[in-house]
This record gives sequence, C-alpha cells and structure tokens, in this order.
Amino acid sequence: MKGILVGVKYPQMTYDFEVSMQELEQLAFACDIEVKTVVIQNLEVISPKYYIGKGKVMDIGELLETDDIVIFNEELTPLQMKNLTDIWQVEVTDRSDLILRIFALRAKTKEAKLQVEMARLEYTLPRLAGMKQNLYSQQGGMGFRGAGEKQIELDRRRIHRQLTQAKKELEAIEKQRQTQRQLRKHHQEKVVCLVGYTNSGKSSLLNHFTKKKVDAKDMLFASLQTASRRIYFKKHHLIMNDTVGFIHQLPHSFVQAFRSTLEEVKEADLLLHIIDVSSPYYHNQIETTLSVLKDIGAHHIPMIYVYNKIDLLPQLPIFEQENSIGISVKENLYFNELEDMIIHTLFKDYELIHVYIPYEQGDIFSNIEYQYEIVQLEYLDNGIDVSFYVNQAHKSRYLPFIKTDG
Repeated sequence: MKGILVGVKYPQMTYDFEVSMQELEQLAFACDIEVKTVVIQNLEVISPKYYIGKGKVMDIGELLETDDIVIFNEELTPLQMKNLTDIWQVEVTDRSDLILRIFALRAKTKEAKLQVEMARLEYTLPRLAGMKQNLYSQQGGMGFRGAGEKQIELDRRRIHRQLTQAKKELEAIEKQRQTQRQLRKHHQEKVVCLVGYTNSGKSSLLNHFTKKKVDAKDMLFASLQTASRRIYFKKHHLIMNDTVGFIHQLPHSFVQAFRSTLEEVKEADLLLHIIDVSSPYYHNQIETTLSVLKDIGAHHIPMIYVYNKIDLLPQLPIFEQENSIGISVKENLYFNELEDMIIHTLFKDYELIHVYIPYEQGDIFSNIEYQYEIVQLEYLDNGIDVSFYVNQAHKSRYLPFIKTDG
C-alpha cells in the first residue's frame, strides 16, 4: 500500500512540525505503508470542512490512485474525514489511527489487546456521527408505530457495551497487579521502571540486564506489553519493568486505555529514563516523556537519565540533568557505572547487618526470611546466623540480635 502524508503549518501549533512529520513517516513504515509523497500546506486557519484548503484537495486528488491511502498528521473530525473520502474515493485516515494500527499489530498479551481495543473504541465513538451520516433509519416492522432507532444509536450502544466489558476485564487484571505490588512492598522489593520515548532502547536494555529475550526492534512501538524481570546487582535484587514508549501527540484516550500498565510506573521506586541521544530531536523526546509522566502523576519519583546509543556520537554531549549517564547497549559501554548509580539511588539508606537469632525466637527469623533478601545463612547449634540488607527505619527491630564481632 502507498500513502500520501499531509501536514499543515498554522500559527496555533503547539509542537515541532518537522519532528512530527518525520515521525509520521516512521509510523507509516511501521504499518508497512510506502510513502508516495509528502504534502505540506501553510494555513492561517484549519479548514473545518476539509482540514486543508480546497485547492490543495484538488491537487492531492490528481496524485491519487485507487489503492492509495491519505494520512493526515493531526486528528481529523468525522466531517472532514467523510468529505475527503467522498471527494477522493480512497481511504483517508490520521496519525491517531495509524498509532492504533501499530498497537493492534504489536499487542500480544490479553492485557495489551484489551487496552488497544479500548483505545480503538474511544477513538471511534465520537466519530460515529460523521461516519454514519448517510445511513438510513431502521424502519419499525409491521404492527409498530414510528421509525426504529437510527443505526448510529445502535452502534453507540454496541460500542458502549464493548467498552464496559473491556474495562471490567482490565479491572480484573489490575487487581492482580495490585496484589503483586502489595507483595513486593511487603518483601521490600525495589521496583525500577524503564520509561522513555518509543524506540529509545528500553527493551534492549532490559534484555541486557536479564539475558532474556524481550521484543526489541528498530521501529516505533516494537513493545507494548509490560515485561517484568527480576534483576540481581551485586548482592541486591530488584524488579525491572519495561513499559510502552511515548510519542509526540499521543492522544489522551490512549494514555487512559493504558492506565493499568502505567500504574506500574507510578508505583516504582526508581525510573530509568532511556533517551536515544543519537536522535537530533532527543531534547523534544525528553520533554514529551516528562510531560506524560506528569500527566499520570509519576513526576515525583527518583529518576536516572540514561543517554543510550553514545556509540553513534563523535563525542559525548554535556548532560543537562545532574543524575545522568551515557551508555551504549549495543557496545556494552558503562553498564557497571549504571548499576552503581541504580544501587546507590535505591539502597543508599540500606545496610548489610549480621544477626544471630536463637531458635526459641524463630518467629523473628521467619519474619526476616519473609521480608528481606538473605545474603548469608548458617544454622548453628542454638540459633541461626543470618546476614541481610535492611533500611535504617527497620534496623532498630534487630538491634538486640546484631553481632558486633563480624
């Protein structure tokens, strides 16, 4: 399939136009759409009827073939989409729909599929009016008075039912997630979430730490589902979560649909903000990620800025943030330093203590075994020698049992 990309520059724009159009090409590529040409127009005001000017509508029409698709960089209203489809007689869509198509292709888990379905339904619902304008009303059968319900009303009802069902199933999955989070907190397990712009290298980083395969491809939204892995760093263990990548102009309904996944981010002890420093637009991508984190209420969580792909640069840039590090997943550069930063941030208030618990106070050992990661354990004649990491707030519980002789 070949596509024509359409973008409009206008005074009220709130995003970088060149960056956005470049991403639209990448989105088309991820959908296996070959870009035939890119059409850009400068307008003072967006046309409510066609989005673009009428003359440009005619110009694009001359470029079209029957199996082409026209993709707009911003969301079209149902009326605009209907008017353009009627004139061009080809498929007309927009950036949001393209992202939805990619989400649908990438979703593998039940949760991801439900989230994509919700996003699709939320996108479709307000567009029914424009999409269904020409549909006739269903007539009442013999013996009934008046006209039946319009098709649009039936479609709205059907979509609302599907949304309700999808939300119920997602709520059930979210309850399981909450139970898992409560257990992690009880065991004092630290959770690190990988966040960042799509295609910045989050899944590749997780693969490096775990030596297990998570989908990691050089394209937008290669990974949608959250992957959780247990990582061991120098006698410390933690949970590391991969998350869906962010992008410019990500519709609010998409963020809402992926709310249960993004809850993992809000509950994290540390965020690793992965940045593709080789991108000329990485500053914009940082701002986009920080904006989404603020929207979901996760901007207060401690963060390490991880500038990935430094192997593609002639020299390292000056990092603007204090808690920053440059790495290369591909070339395996500076991972020891990154691990040290993670451990220092997460466990700076923790101390390795060595205690001796008499057997008659076995309930205390059971509590230690249940809540903490045991580093060393030895069963002696009258008690148990155990070493474990504990934060300063809980250390006082074990002061009577701490061994001072090493």
